[in-house]
Amino acid sequence: MPNCLKLRLLYIISIFSLLLATSCNKKAKEQNIAGKQNTDNDFISFAIKTDAISRQKKEKLFSKLDSITNGFNNKDKALYYSFMKYILTTRDSSIYYLNKIDTIGKSQDIRDLVDLYNFKEGFKSDAIGPKITEAVFRKINSEEKRKSPLLFKYYDLMAQAFYINKNMAKSTEYFKLSFENNPEKDMPYEKLKYYEVLFLYAMESSNIKEMEVNQKKAERIARKEKNEYELSRTMDYKAIIYGLKKMPDSGVYYSKKSFQYLESTNRLNPVAYINLVINYQMNKEFDNAIRYGEEGIKWSVKQADSSRMAELYIALSDAYKGKNDYKNALKNLDIYYKLKLKNINDIQKDKVYEIEQKFKSEKKDLTISNLKTRNELNNRIILQQKWIMFIIAGAFLLGGFFLYNFLKRKNLQSKAERLLVENDKLKLEQKTFQLKISPHFIFNTVSNLQGLISEKETTKSISYLTKFARLMRNILEYEKEDFISIEDEIRLLEDYMQLQQMRFKTSFEYNITINDNVRPYFQLVPPMLLQPFVENSIIHGFGNIDYTGKINIIFENKTDFMEIIIQDNGRGAAAQHTVVNKQSLSTSITKQRLNVLFPGTNSSVKAEASDNGFRVEINIPILTED
Repeated sequence: MPNCLKLRLLYIISIFSLLLATSCNKKAKEQNIAGKQNTDNDFISFAIKTDAISRQKKEKLFSKLDSITNGFNNKDKALYYSFMKYILTTRDSSIYYLNKIDTIGKSQDIRDLVDLYNFKEGFKSDAIGPKITEAVFRKINSEEKRKSPLLFKYYDLMAQAFYINKNMAKSTEYFKLSFENNPEKDMPYEKLKYYEVLFLYAMESSNIKEMEVNQKKAERIARKEKNEYELSRTMDYKAIIYGLKKMPDSGVYYSKKSFQYLESTNRLNPVAYINLVINYQMNKEFDNAIRYGEEGIKWSVKQADSSRMAELYIALSDAYKGKNDYKNALKNLDIYYKLKLKNINDIQKDKVYEIEQKFKSEKKDLTISNLKTRNELNNRIILQQKWIMFIIAGAFLLGGFFLYNFLKRKNLQSKAERLLVENDKLKLEQKTFQLKISPHFIFNTVSNLQGLISEKETTKSISYLTKFARLMRNILEYEKEDFISIEDEIRLLEDYMQLQQMRFKTSFEYNITINDNVRPYFQLVPPMLLQPFVENSIIHGFGNIDYTGKINIIFENKTDFMEIIIQDNGRGAAAQHTVVNKQSLSTSITKQRLNVLFPGTNSSVKAEASDNGFRVEINIPILTED
């Protein structure tokens, strides 16, 4: 592989660990980055989402921390501040600030979060030892058992470990596990990150075919989301592919497109110049390579961005070398080595400064701790002097408190037991009602099936038996659930109505309408909610009519509830006088079910008979699985 391509791949791979460890940032995510409820779950959500944003946004968030933690107690405030200080610190001070995070009295999730960052600190090397990987494996096992919200983070950590140890197959396996367990995996920015990392994995193994597949998927998402920054990256990936295919002219074309995207969105960076220089050099367009190399240096000076200055000079040196201008090549190479040496010296100075600051901070904390201990000792002496004065009053108040608490607990326990009995009774009624499908219907269904079998109508009898078996199986299965999806409820209704059609020789038709604002696979309803009303329409509404009966069922979401309408064209008011008990019983029991399942809501059941048929309107809260 040519030196210029190796350098190019080095720049692209440098973003690999960042892509593994973080997600793309979106405004919607930032708006929900911290809640004000004083709970450990809120902090875990805060920590996960904060970890995914840029350092600049972290610093801005830190400045707003007072408003975020307003109303919290001192311990919870300290948790937020200690965590933010850790993620904003530099490498050599990170362990010190990580140890400042107090997990005493906090949930297992918070302790696991600190463990996660402790493991990450051990990853700052060229290889990961067996002890660390074994410890992470044990942690993953415990996280899987308790279904931790941090599980996907630990999978991601193991992917990084295998990547550092050059085991690309295992790294890919755990990265995919991390994505599958990510609660936001269906979001476009997570999918985009997923395909970009898979592209980089494929690039590590020089699998051009896989690189092309994942580049196209990433590009498709970037175009759909109209994300020009990400689109520019996918163009750069395409340039890499053409470089590996020995098609440098196409590499230049797509690298130029990537550069133009960044330029149009005011997001130019030194790497964009470096990539363009390398692609021009590979295409033997050395004048263009030199031009963009010098422009990249001017841009970096103007923007006071020296992060990639050394790489710009080495790329420029290679371009001059390709043009056989060895004088300028040597001149730029000399500047490159001087910059690299300066960077090493700066890093050493920063380390010394950080160690000095760490020492001063620890010394200051020790002084504060000593003063605190001394104050506590003085306060304890004063407290002991006052103890005798308050002991009698304290005992009296404590006795009164325990007596009051005992009586209150007894009263609440008695109420709870009564409510529990009532709740069990209502649940029993609910389950009983769910199983109330007419025995007469079952008897007639079996009789019809026997008739079909005796008449040797094999196809009809198999279809009839399949629908009946599925209906009975679903009734037994849904009996265990308080809620099922609208899709499952419709499937159950259709099986029931189709059996009734076969039983009555298709004496009626039905139509089920689901409005666009209803999500049938995700919205939930109580099982067998509509069946009693449909049964009334078929048995009583369509009895003794000389025309085809019709049942219309409509699902529609309103502002704050879902409306379900069951409308038939049966005998309506004429049939109501003969089935008043059956109809009123269905309405009454359904109301009881809704009161049990949705107490204190606007749920309702309205039944109305007219000369044109019967209409039932059911309103329930909108309930979803997500």
